Amino acid sequence: MTLDYGTASRAAQLVERLTSTGENDVDRKLFDEIENICKKSSIYIDRVHALLFHQLKEKHSQIRLSALRICDRLFKKFEHFRKLIIVDISILLKLTVNTDAGRTLPPPKQFATDLELYSIRCIKEWNDEFGKDFKDEFNFVFKYLNKYKKIDFESMTVRSITSARLLEDREQRQRRLNDEKLKKIETEINDLEPEITIAARTLESCLELLIPTPEEFFIPEAEEDVVLPLKPSELSSTDSGRKIVTEVESGDENERYRETGIIDPAAHTVAVTLRPDFRKRVKKSEDNLAIIESANEQVKLISDKYLPKIKIWLQDIAKISNGELLKRTIELKRRLTDLTSRENKITYYEDDDDCSSDSDMEEVLPQSSADDLLAQCLAKPDNNTQNDCSDRADSTKVSERDDNRNSAVAVPKLPFDIDLYHWEDEQLSAPRILPTNQDGHSFWTSNSVMDTDCDGIVLPGGSENLRTRVIEFTGKFERVERQCRAPLPSGRLCPREDRFKCPFHGRIVLRDELGRVVDPENKIVLEKEKKQNVPDWQDPQLLKDIQRQTGVDLTMPKKGSRKNRKQSSNLTNLKKEQDTPRARLEKKVFKKSSVKKVAKILDGMDQRKFRDKFGDQFNYVHDTA
Repeated sequence: MTLDYGTASRAAQLVERLTSTGENDVDRKLFDEIENICKKSSIYIDRVHALLFHQLKEKHSQIRLSALRICDRLFKKFEHFRKLIIVDISILLKLTVNTDAGRTLPPPKQFATDLELYSIRCIKEWNDEFGKDFKDEFNFVFKYLNKYKKIDFESMTVRSITSARLLEDREQRQRRLNDEKLKKIETEINDLEPEITIAARTLESCLELLIPTPEEFFIPEAEEDVVLPLKPSELSSTDSGRKIVTEVESGDENERYRETGIIDPAAHTVAVTLRPDFRKRVKKSEDNLAIIESANEQVKLISDKYLPKIKIWLQDIAKISNGELLKRTIELKRRLTDLTSRENKITYYEDDDDCSSDSDMEEVLPQSSADDLLAQCLAKPDNNTQNDCSDRADSTKVSERDDNRNSAVAVPKLPFDIDLYHWEDEQLSAPRILPTNQDGHSFWTSNSVMDTDCDGIVLPGGSENLRTRVIEFTGKFERVERQCRAPLPSGRLCPREDRFKCPFHGRIVLRDELGRVVDPENKIVLEKEKKQNVPDWQDPQLLKDIQRQTGVDLTMPKKGSRKNRKQSSNLTNLKKEQDTPRARLEKKVFKKSSVKKVAKILDGMDQRKFRDKFGDQFNYVHDTA
């Protein structure tokens, strides 16, 4: 079957379109069209294979990843495509897994990592499904990747030889540091353990002396049965004698219980419940004062020195994970915490007879007599009437005072000035300005001065100017409480606070949160104003006619808006990523003309240095010219 040029060109378009979209998945419709083309003949499979490998050689990891996705699907569909991939498996690994040590995968870096991981996953899936048909080839691929790339197919991780070696060295160094730290901790524990044991034993002894346990109390043993002697007259018969003996024995046993205070456990049970916050009380005395001080010292030593040290040991040992040493340290910490908690539950107090006697007495308020109560009740109405009258008088005074203040505020006040000074002056002469010799001559003067009186020039307005005052009325300032809120190209709203009209957006009207006009009448008015602002040569109808006749669009672009070009794909722009401040500086600094200029300056500095140092010698004079 011969190759159809139209079908081949359509396949090229589909491959180009699928690999240049930059999507995370292959478009199903376009891939089905490629699949239908491949079903026609093996010639088209060869053509698609060549097109995909051409895309795999692009210096863009995102394009390579899309091409590899198509290869993965076609590999699972067509046997002929599988054979072609196995033949070129070394090239595929070189372009996707980066088996060439001298090169790296092209940018972007993120998609390069995804490409490497996806390629390894594809090879593993291909081996699981079709490993029987290509056993030798896949075995060789797996051995090669395990040896040179250190790829773990279980965890899907990729490491180069250098990175694997660095990781192994780091692990060995960390293991060595952990062993050294463990030895150091063990020596510290061995050194401090005797001191910790002595402190714990001392504190435990002090607590036992202060509050002994019930087992340490001395309880006297029960005395042996005492048989009381009976008179011969009472022992008349054996039966009566036995009865009397048993009665005497039972009576002695009850008497013995009463003397010792022992309760028969079989017949009596007492349940005692203590609160969680129950604290033991120990009375301070001269006998136990030294014991209490010793216990406090040991608790302070344990809390400030030993327990913080043990906590640090536990944190370090838990990271290193040594079971025996960890158990030993936990046992030490548990013993010390138990002892300190036991000591903290003890309350020490001193016996004070005066305080106890005072606390037993209750303070009783003196009782008021019936006569006093009656007098208070009779006096209440008079006080109420007097209070009412005084309250009314006070309220009238306050109201009058408020009225005076309001009237005083209403009266306008003016500061004292020249008009008030001459207000009642009836014989007020008009103010005059004394002339000065403007020409600087001793006897010649101008005609304007000669025409005036000798006393000077009379001011216009006369004496009335001294009785009048000019007050400029500016009005009361009212703060603008609304913004323009017209939508801006950036998506925000105009924050200007003009009173009537914004210089950029025209009349200020009421708008909602999105900048839209609320009142429809205002909307119509604003549209009319916009139409009036459009110049005649930008009339939309005129521009449409010109475009229809000439084919040229003369419409001016809107101010502040740029034509956003629709991106046909989601591919990462490598030029934009490479255009960094560092790259721009390198381009300027390492420019050929810049390097040449710097080299020339450095050579001139060297020549000047040699000329100053060896200029008087014949050999150097001609060399540095």
